[in-house]
Amino acid sequence: MFNPRTILRIMGTLLFIAALMFAVCLGVALFYGEERLDYFIIPIAVSVGVGLLCRLVARGGASAISRRDGYLCVSLSWTLFAAVGVLPFIISGYEPRLAQAFFESMSGFTTTGATALDNIDQLPHSILLWRSLTHWLGGMGIVFFTLVILPGMGTGSLKLFSAESTGLKMEKLHPRVSTTARWLWAVYLFLTVSCTTAYYVAGMSLFDAVNHAFSTIATGGFSTHQDSIAWFHSPTIESTVTVFMFLSGVNFTLIYMFFIKRRFKAVLRDSELRAYIAIVLGASATLAVILVVWRDFTPVDALRESLFYCTSLQTTTGFTTIDPAAWPPATWLLLMTVCFFGACSGSTSGGVKSVRILTAFKAVMGQFRSLIHPNAILPVRLNGNPVSSHVVHTVFAMIAAFIILAFFGTVAYLAMGMPLLDAFSCTLTMLTNAGPAFGHEMGPLSSWSQMNDAGLWLGSFLMLAGRLEIFSLLLPFVPAFWKDQ
Repeated sequence: MFNPRTILRIMGTLLFIAALMFAVCLGVALFYGEERLDYFIIPIAVSVGVGLLCRLVARGGASAISRRDGYLCVSLSWTLFAAVGVLPFIISGYEPRLAQAFFESMSGFTTTGATALDNIDQLPHSILLWRSLTHWLGGMGIVFFTLVILPGMGTGSLKLFSAESTGLKMEKLHPRVSTTARWLWAVYLFLTVSCTTAYYVAGMSLFDAVNHAFSTIATGGFSTHQDSIAWFHSPTIESTVTVFMFLSGVNFTLIYMFFIKRRFKAVLRDSELRAYIAIVLGASATLAVILVVWRDFTPVDALRESLFYCTSLQTTTGFTTIDPAAWPPATWLLLMTVCFFGACSGSTSGGVKSVRILTAFKAVMGQFRSLIHPNAILPVRLNGNPVSSHVVHTVFAMIAAFIILAFFGTVAYLAMGMPLLDAFSCTLTMLTNAGPAFGHEMGPLSSWSQMNDAGLWLGSFLMLAGRLEIFSLLLPFVPAFWKDQ
């Protein structure tokens, strides 16, 4: 049984949050003396007006929320924010095509970081901050933010928490879900402030430092410059970005345990964290060797660029320095592979997530051992604890769904006339929320403005599917979801 009024009440509250974000950008526009303010005044009025209407219609609705309500709220909230986020781009005229503006907005909130803009350096400060704010709010989760400011949601908060945190390891840190959400947002804020400070000390202006911190900690990739991190021409900044991209790919629960609970040994023994580190270091070492042998990089430069790009792609942040399209094609496959793997669950990164890759690998190896010892009981173990067959089944279902959706996305882009490599890499970078594509027409530094409207709408769908890990988005399309039981 659905509770439409409860859903409307939540949507109304989310629109108030959107209005608050617009107000922050309006304040920045006033601070910098920008001439036009309408592209934030109008969105504030629309958000507040529609939000009040939703709250008015929802009056008298039940406070309880079902699990199906939770999944529907999550899908609707992300779509709603992407739709509202279009307004500054359309009103200002910086992205006149609706498909292009929606793509930019969805890319921001899903922390994909693929941009359809060609003149980023000429954008006003307020629009630049809006792009970064979409990353920062979407990074930790729109619903998670709502749980922080709406602790009175009661038992419904658990349904929303479960619906949005679809990863395997987004554990509750406290019996109260709202308290868990506050702790996770406290870690998020701590990393953001630390990252901003580090960027400022490394040589960025305060405005650039804040915007790039929002993008980094959210593992998004939007920059205040068209050339991304390459604009600064600073190895110090590049190295600092690498460190904070890596930290942003770590499970926030582990960061909480490390810095707050001081459970150092438990954190360092975490199986997923070890797998994440091993993949980053292994891929970086391989890429560094290729750059030294085939591209005449010095060992130091090769190691710095390799660590930067492997961390950027595995955490699905998508920042760039030099154009990797000039590298051997083998490096493209390597970077797309780590993109598919992703960083840790419970972080802001996209991709399949390292814990699923590790679980699948151990399940496959266990199958080999069971063929040799058919009578032995050989459970899959993570952190020394057996993983239930249900979880293993869910892992393989998620990977299978990802591959199936990637296949259909690739076929759709092929039908639009794209070359095979471009179609596959565009689909992969959208589904993993990474940003850079590795194709002949759509390269790592390309703008998505050259894509037709159909391709942009498809990309927006794939980005949302990847951010909600497919099942949460597609569940409302299953007929059984709407049947009363």
